[in-house]
Amino acid sequence: MYPFERFTNEAKGVLTLAQEEAERSHLSYIGTEHLVIGLIRQEGLGSRALLSLGQTVDDLRKAIQEGLRENEARVVKDIIPTARVKTVIEMAFEEARRQASPHVGTDHILLAILLEGEGLGASVLASRGVTVDKVRAEVDRLLAAGVNEGASERGWVRRKHKQFELAQLKGRPIEVDLAFPPEFSDEECQAVIDRIKHAFD
Repeated sequence: MYPFERFTNEAKGVLTLAQEEAERSHLSYIGTEHLVIGLIRQEGLGSRALLSLGQTVDDLRKAIQEGLRENEARVVKDIIPTARVKTVIEMAFEEARRQASPHVGTDHILLAILLEGEGLGASVLASRGVTVDKVRAEVDRLLAAGVNEGASERGWVRRKHKQFELAQLKGRPIEVDLAFPPEFSDEECQAVIDRIKHAFD
């Protein structure tokens, strides 16, 4: 059982909209393709990233319908899409943990779909030029611009995390994870990291 209380309200909204999308298509399962539509319909970091990368609800729906027609026999008879959605949710939690985020946001779900990489949702996004690197860069840009998610009701602000190797101890690396204010640019973050490394030289 997933601790869905860790989902932001926006991330919970994605799951609700994904279910609506599956019902709208008269399907008995929720696939990653439905999560994609839920993401772009639900206001949040995920939808803002997709819109900034040139995606629209209508275009994604059309691409998904084409994908479903091509794979209709396999999709209808197979429960893999449901299993993939579970995997995507697990990976969204892992992505939030990797970023030291106490909450799972819509951007974590979007990244998880792309990182899982096997579902129709990931296939459609990839065919339209949406990649993990582009989404990460766009989310960083949005955070730096002050766009946030789930902060109002929790009093919490997402921060940019940078991991780097500080030194070697007994032949093993000492890794550091720093949390920077979202308005810090990558150059400012790197300047701080360089100063810390220099102090240990």
